[in-house]
Amino acid sequence: MKHQLIILLLLVGLSLAGCKKENDDSVPAQTIPICGLLSLTGDWSSLGITSKAAIEIAVEEVNAEFAANNLPYRFTLSIYDTKLDPALALSGLTGFASGNYRLVIGPQSSAELAAVKHLADSLGLLVVSQGSTASTLAIANDAVFRYCPGDQIEGTAMANTMFSSGKQAIVTLARNDAGNMGLQASVTSHFQTLGGTVVSAGNYATNETDFTTALNAVRTQVVNWSSTYSPSQIGVYLASFDEAVQLFNQAAGDPVLSGVNWYGGDGFIKNAALISDTVAASFAYATNFFSPEFGLPASAQAVWQPLKAEIVSRCGLQPDAFALAAYDALKVMAELVETNNGVPADGSALHSSFFSLSNQHSGATGTVMLNNAGDRANGSFDYWGLDYSNGVYSWVLVGQSQ
Repeated sequence: MKHQLIILLLLVGLSLAGCKKENDDSVPAQTIPICGLLSLTGDWSSLGITSKAAIEIAVEEVNAEFAANNLPYRFTLSIYDTKLDPALALSGLTGFASGNYRLVIGPQSSAELAAVKHLADSLGLLVVSQGSTASTLAIANDAVFRYCPGDQIEGTAMANTMFSSGKQAIVTLARNDAGNMGLQASVTSHFQTLGGTVVSAGNYATNETDFTTALNAVRTQVVNWSSTYSPSQIGVYLASFDEAVQLFNQAAGDPVLSGVNWYGGDGFIKNAALISDTVAASFAYATNFFSPEFGLPASAQAVWQPLKAEIVSRCGLQPDAFALAAYDALKVMAELVETNNGVPADGSALHSSFFSLSNQHSGATGTVMLNNAGDRANGSFDYWGLDYSNGVYSWVLVGQSQ
């Protein structure tokens, strides 16, 4: 009897030890690396910085969920600062790909995405951009997915808004890159479809610092139209990144340029440098300038509201929906890993699974609906302009797309 009791105690001890080991978070798990290609110190760094915080939060949440559900996976995150430079984006992805990274969030601009697309396609990677809008990258069955509305959706919304506000003639100006030129083209096409008149003042180089020529072209066209249209019927559409601050500085003080309304693209939304530059901000305020932000649905407020607060606490910047789209992308990647017991080795299987899971996901940006090109097929826009109160400029919500 004594021997039987000893054996029983040993068996119970072994059973408990086995249970402890099974639930011990120190047990080695399969490490799955995630690559983030973000502009942290270059143009559009506000999106890069807030996207980084959003992805970090998502990784922490996913790893906690993996552990709680006894799943043998853990995400690790590495971020590469692309400075919004296509060559740097390609260099960063090349380095990550050599380290067996398969899952990529970013890059955020269309020019960068175009630069990395061939490599991503050839290696069967999964690349999810939270900010690229160029319709030239809407290609079916490739390695690239985009979690924000494309330039056709945004261009239609902006054209409708400008036309419904009484604008009859628009001068367009854009930074010479795929995303901003795509927005310029889409706004032009849809505004003309509505019956409006559009003239392009051209494009300026991505490294331009002197906007004299571009502004003279805008000014000339506004003057030419003044005999046909009233100032309230003329607008200027500028598709840009951070360089718009300097452009506004150079436009300030010109009564012709200051006498009509200006509009922007998503690459300049809630720009922190603008509200800290008195001259540029005063020009934006005087011209009732506003930019469109990919809108967040009220139905998802329980998700995005605390998430936005946590991002602000980490990086000090207000995130927009593009940053939250990066969070959603990471969450779907976690579903991909759980569904497939890891990352599918075959590129086609990887892309097919991600596409299917994306279209079943509802997250911080609401329900994710992708079209056949793997791009977001839905979305409305919030319009953000400047307020001036007690000597301080700030970004405020001034309207919404119809």
